[in-house]
Amino acid sequence: MKSTDNYNIADRLHNLVARETEVVHGRLRNLGLNNQQARLLKYVSEHPGTIQKDVAQFLNRQNATVTNMLKSLERQGYISRKIPDDNERQKQLYLEPKGEELITSINQVFEELEAQVVDAVPEKELAGLTKNLDRIRDRLDAL
Repeated sequence: MKSTDNYNIADRLHNLVARETEVVHGRLRNLGLNNQQARLLKYVSEHPGTIQKDVAQFLNRQNATVTNMLKSLERQGYISRKIPDDNERQKQLYLEPKGEELITSINQVFEELEAQVVDAVPEKELAGLTKNLDRIRDRLDAL
């Protein structure tokens, strides 16, 4: 095992995620959404008809947590859950017009974040960074 004395990578990743959440939350506050709600709406906009299980996997959240998020967003008129004729057990998720109105603003928040992150890394290092982040994720997934 490699020495971690000089790196503290897990702490740095934790701090980056916390800071990213803080920045995104600040920008989404005007929309009345939190980070997870915005990511959920963005996912549904990109995958109309998706199911709750897929959303939970994307958000890395338990189904019960996603159920509560969906109920809240449905009550607010942002999404709808529809039961397909061929499978009454899995409700498909769709944006309602009120949810669609937010997508441009949500996308702008995440595009600005991506631009800031990419700008912070020299272009020749981006591919390596992406590869290493994927490798770390895969290692953690295997735990």
